[in-house]
Amino acid sequence: MNVFSQLTGILQHTPKSKMIGELIKLAESESSVNIINQIELLTGVWELKWSTSNSPLLNYSPLLDNLQILEPDKRRGLNLLRAKGFVGRFFSTNILASLEIIDQKRIDVSFEKAGIMGPQLLGKKISFLSEIKKTQKGWLDTTVLTPSLRVCKGYKGTTFALLKRDDLSLSEFFNPYLL
Repeated sequence: MNVFSQLTGILQHTPKSKMIGELIKLAESESSVNIINQIELLTGVWELKWSTSNSPLLNYSPLLDNLQILEPDKRRGLNLLRAKGFVGRFFSTNILASLEIIDQKRIDVSFEKAGIMGPQLLGKKISFLSEIKKTQKGWLDTTVLTPSLRVCKGYKGTTFALLKRDDLSLSEFFNPYLL
């Protein structure tokens, strides 16, 4: 079993494992990332499974879906946090971002809107998204990218490990009237 498969398996089944940090370092040493050429791998719905952050909003919880939805060819991304299961389908907190690929590893992120999205009512999804008055900017460096695994480092030094959610589609999250 290669390091990417091993890391993916541990993230799926035991995301609190103490082995993850060392496996990430090993995966990064064996990885060759070029997001410009791998944009189709980057595109999709990613679930946060592990991070070095102390913030509960930037870490894995078995009770929450902590999703990052990326559509870099349309220069947009969405961070979404919701309860797992049935209840989570009704309301979520969201931060909408503009994305710009800078080089083979780096994406600039500008957070533009934040708020709550709710269920669909009379053919339209209920949403309360407000413009962020002072644009928040940051970047992410992708250090590992496979069809099912993504590791990235944020501008504050946090490392994130995410798994692709093939059961969720971009269209579930991006509605034309939101953008």
